[in-house]
This record gives sequence, structure tokens and C-alpha cells, in this order.
Amino acid sequence: MNKCEKYLKNRSKKNKRFLMGSILVFVLVFVLSKSFNSKVNAQIVDLNANIKTTNSKISSIRGEIDSIKEDYENRNTDEYKEKIAREKLGMLKKDEYVYKDENNK
Repeated sequence: MNKCEKYLKNRSKKNKRFLMGSILVFVLVFVLSKSFNSKVNAQIVDLNANIKTTNSKISSIRGEIDSIKEDYENRNTDEYKEKIAREKLGMLKKDEYVYKDENNK
């Protein structure tokens, strides 16, 4: 065997090892990227759910703020004072009667 044949034989072996190593690295990178991608997608789903719940909380709080603003604007009216006196203090107007139904408790 001369030097040229020996070189070509060794070179072929080195090319096969390089090709197998490259394929192994490619497969490893592919599997790791799929794993990472699935984890990121799961986090995105969780964050989207968190955003939806936070947005619903924000809208409910805005509704409460609007009702409080409305109560604040109406606090000096006679109707509001009467409403508070009836609901919180249990007061009645003159010549007004309350009937309690024994069957509805």
C-alpha cells in the first residue's frame, strides 16, 4: 500500500467520523430545541391565562370605581340620604308600616 492509498483510506474514515459526529450534534440540538420550545409554549399559555384573569379583575375594579364615583356624586341628594337611612339604619318615614311575612324567611 502506498502513501496515497493509505491517506485516502484514513481520510475516508475521518470523513465518516466527522459526518456521524455532525449528525449526532444536529440531532441533539434538534431535540433540545424542541424541549425548550415546548417549555416556552407552556409558559406562554400560563402567562396568557394570567393576563386574562388580571384583565377581568381590572374590569371589575373599574366597575366598582364607577359605582363609587356615582355614589360620591349623589351623596348630597335627598334620595341618597333616604336610601342610606333606610338600608343601613332601618329608618322609616312617618306613617309608614313594615309587614313581615312569617312564611318567607
